[in-house]
This record gives sequence, C-alpha cells and structure tokens, in this order.
Amino acid sequence: MLLAMARHTGPRMVQCYLCRHRFEVGGRAQSTSCPGCNKPVIVGDLILKGSTLKGPKKEERTCGKIVVGKKARLMAEFVEAHGGIECEGTIEARHVLTSRLVLGAKAVYKGDLQAQTVEMKPGAKVKPSQFAVPEDPIGLADLPQSGSG
Repeated sequence: MLLAMARHTGPRMVQCYLCRHRFEVGGRAQSTSCPGCNKPVIVGDLILKGSTLKGPKKEERTCGKIVVGKKARLMAEFVEAHGGIECEGTIEARHVLTSRLVLGAKAVYKGDLQAQTVEMKPGAKVKPSQFAVPEDPIGLADLPQSGSG
C-alpha cells in the first residue's frame, strides 16, 4: 500500500527536483506543476506500508519525505527526497539523494548515498555502498525545515 500524506497545514517552500526552482505550495498539496519548468512534481510525502514493493523503477522523487515501513521495499535506479527518508524496511537503489536518511533497527540499505545527515539504529544493515555526507547535497539548507520526526 502506497500512501501520500500531507502533514503540513500552512503554505511551504519547496524546490523542484527537476530544475531546482524554488516556489511556495499549499500545505496539503500532493503534486503541482513547477512554475520554473512547467513540469509536474510531487510535493507530498510518500509512505510505503505493509508488504509494498515500489519498483523496480527508474526513479522515485518527491519534494517531501519518503517513509519505507517495516515490510515495505523500495527499488529504484534513483531516489530523491528533499524532506528526508525514514526506512524500517528495505531500500535498493543505484543512487539516493536526500537531506536526511534514518535507518531503523531492521532496515536494509543498498546503494550509493548523498545525504546531509545519516542516522543508523543498531541492527541496521548497509550493503557495500558509497556514502557521501556533503554539507548541503541538494541546496536546501536555507529553506525553512518542516518538523522532523
């Protein structure tokens, strides 16, 4: 089961993952057209629960957050989530670009990573991958951050 959830109530700033244009969206918006490139972009959170298998896909992108539940699996060539990624299940990707990655105790991660912060709970498994922790991998540091957690 894939759920898209908007937890924001007021307007918020996002950055297009296609052209990097910044613009404001309504708090409950799930998708919109970028005023910079006129292409559709997902701005809401993507929640994978249960025994969801998302993929294999070429890419999975959102201006929001991706949450991979305990029994869920995300498989894609490229994953980008500006609001961060929380994983309790499995992620298999060639490359992941995000502001923050949190791996739960039973999470399994495979793929190259660029993230500003990485948090791994004891028991999380990372298969051989290249991790880079640059200061601001997506250029989002000056955007107001929504509540994490």
